[in-house]
Amino acid sequence: MKVHVTPLKLKGVMKQKWMRAMGNAHGILCLSDKRDTINQRTTRVAELQQVEDAEGKDWLLFDAQLVWAKDSMLLLSGYERRKEGIDTLTDYAQTWLIRFPNRADLAGPAVTTATATAPTEQQIEEVLAAAGV
Repeated sequence: MKVHVTPLKLKGVMKQKWMRAMGNAHGILCLSDKRDTINQRTTRVAELQQVEDAEGKDWLLFDAQLVWAKDSMLLLSGYERRKEGIDTLTDYAQTWLIRFPNRADLAGPAVTTATATAPTEQQIEEVLAAAGV
């Protein structure tokens, strides 16, 4: 089942409303503990696999924490790592708004191909207010 991910921050700063429609992706969400070789510790990582986005970047959210959940949406908070320049890695705070397919989309035999739709701006605002982000 493919989820829709909306990153709410850009380089650690909350995106403006008009920017939220950019940089979204569909994919399969996986949560697991992985070894972070930069920080020399094990951390919980949210990874978006089989991604459908134009950039082709890795979708990893390190130290992922569930902040809020309701119905078919949830917020994960953590940090993303970006490579800047030749060999500089920088960690930025990030929050993902994740939307799962609605129950109506899951009816029938094609559950594995169900894809979530993007949340509306009103839904994003309601989530941010409810989560206190």
